[in-house]
Amino acid sequence: MKVITVIIVLLLLVIMGFGGWYFFLKKSPEGGACVNEQKCEQGLKCLNKICSSGKVGSSCAQKSDCQSQFCAKNLCTEGKKDNVCATYKDCQSGLLCVKSVCATPPDYSKYFTKIIVSKMKVGSPPGPNNVPEPTTQFKTTDAIEVDMEIKSSDVKGEFYYSVVDSKTGEIGFSQQKQQIDGQSRGTGSDLPVPPGEYDLNVYFNDELVYTVPITISK
Repeated sequence: MKVITVIIVLLLLVIMGFGGWYFFLKKSPEGGACVNEQKCEQGLKCLNKICSSGKVGSSCAQKSDCQSQFCAKNLCTEGKKDNVCATYKDCQSGLLCVKSVCATPPDYSKYFTKIIVSKMKVGSPPGPNNVPEPTTQFKTTDAIEVDMEIKSSDVKGEFYYSVVDSKTGEIGFSQQKQQIDGQSRGTGSDLPVPPGEYDLNVYFNDELVYTVPITISK
């Protein structure tokens, strides 16, 4: 009886020892859970509480965590067409972020011959004393002007633009919808957002027709 008891105690100690090793000493592989880098296998980082190698498909917090240098929605990608994205910076050169997916730039040529983004003085409309200056570099004290030259008198509908934070993908502000009724139009506003890098997205009948990165400084 004593022998059986000893055997049972030894078995319990072995099980407890294995459990302790498993929970406290075992290191997690790629994709495994972690609380710090010491809980991951060698060469892996603990990012978003997940062990990551930085390869495509790995967890990330910023682009430097990825071998590809593209981190979108906490996932390393290649920045290729159809990859997920928050802004154009999550995509390879020549691609833009359209509806959270890397895509070829939108084409406005079926509606417009030209879309011009300019800066002006705040508080007054375009005119001899407030001539719009085409640019993508703004100060917080500037106003922004977007002018659209229609392709034909058949072009009719609503257009508006939004300014989107290039790092977070959050909308800084959106201009209210304006009507195009067979004539070229323009609209402008001040810039009620803090300094930073943004995407300026122009929509016509709720279709993204133009996007360009802009910088706003003090």
